[in-house]
Amino acid sequence: MGDLETRLMRRARRAYEVGRFSAAARRSVLLLPVIGLALISCTNLAGTLVGGAGLLALVTFCLWRGQDYRRGVRPGLVAGFVPLILPILAQAGGQPCTSGRCLLLPAVCGLGGLVGGIALGLMAPRPRDGQAIPFVTACLIAGFAGSVGCLLYGLVGLGVMILGLLLGASPVLAVRRA
Repeated sequence: MGDLETRLMRRARRAYEVGRFSAAARRSVLLLPVIGLALISCTNLAGTLVGGAGLLALVTFCLWRGQDYRRGVRPGLVAGFVPLILPILAQAGGQPCTSGRCLLLPAVCGLGGLVGGIALGLMAPRPRDGQAIPFVTACLIAGFAGSVGCLLYGLVGLGVMILGLLLGASPVLAVRRA
């Protein structure tokens, strides 16, 4: 009887986890249109594809894992959406920039990172009991989301976006902490 109960418990646990993963995948699939828009606008297909795949995988994992990981998904996506969409809009608005050929996209990536950093500083969940998982999750997701848009300009755009995120989030976090 014990063996049958063990097998039933394993099957139930597996079904539960498959259901959680399926729900997480269905929610993260909503990011595909924005990633597709970035792929249409970009000249760095490989980098944008890797960033988009990383974003999808990270969001799916955090939603599937739940608890503290889930708490960082929404703030990370909101903070990363600005540096994701601004370079795409600049590119689609008639500013055809490729890596190393214009100064507009790095400025747009920096501005997007700054605004995203402020949003991250305002929305990032506070750690509970010394656990920094929600904040780290929000930062990672914001970085991956922003990289999808800012890799249109290459590593310079990505670096400027990360610098903008840090500069935007740091003062807000310092004020929140005080």
